Amino acid sequence: MQDKVRQIKNINNRLDKVMYFTAVLTKELEAYGIKPILVGGGALEFYTQGSYMTLDIDLVLRGREQAQGILDKMGFTKGPGEKSWYSEELELSVEIPDDTLAGSMERLTIVDLDDDLVVYVIGVEDLIIDRLNAYKWRKSLSDGEWAVAAMVIHFDELDFAYLTLRSEEELIEDVLEEIIKKAKDIMG
Repeated sequence: MQDKVRQIKNINNRLDKVMYFTAVLTKELEAYGIKPILVGGGALEFYTQGSYMTLDIDLVLRGREQAQGILDKMGFTKGPGEKSWYSEELELSVEIPDDTLAGSMERLTIVDLDDDLVVYVIGVEDLIIDRLNAYKWRKSLSDGEWAVAAMVIHFDELDFAYLTLRSEEELIEDVLEEIIKKAKDIMG
């Protein structure tokens, strides 16, 4: 395990470090039948090709105790009442905000790395829906802007029927239409 920690520490590119760390953690959790899914800012960082930078890694998984054991072995600590584990050595913070994915398990993006390592990332459409919820209900303008950025980058591969369906379920059809228009304007 310490060899992997040293490898992670020596990765200079932030996105590469996040992805490799998540892949190593995923490999360790597979022994327990646990599949962590990268969500939140880490997923946004992935889908915007590193344009968005996050301070923590958000993972959805069932098996918090097993994850804590592995994080402890990797040198992460978590103080009483804190919601994140932190490694000063790796300069990474990990949070497990939920054990259920707010989105479709069938739409995950599977990123294959070297050494038989993979990262499961929330689907881009579900990530956009997440950002649109924050944009509409929490009045987070930056989340709306990042939804546009992700949409512009992935426009040709998006499932707009699924986006529309999910936006209707979340009562955010109006902001989806707004974001689609902004993305099209940017793309010309």
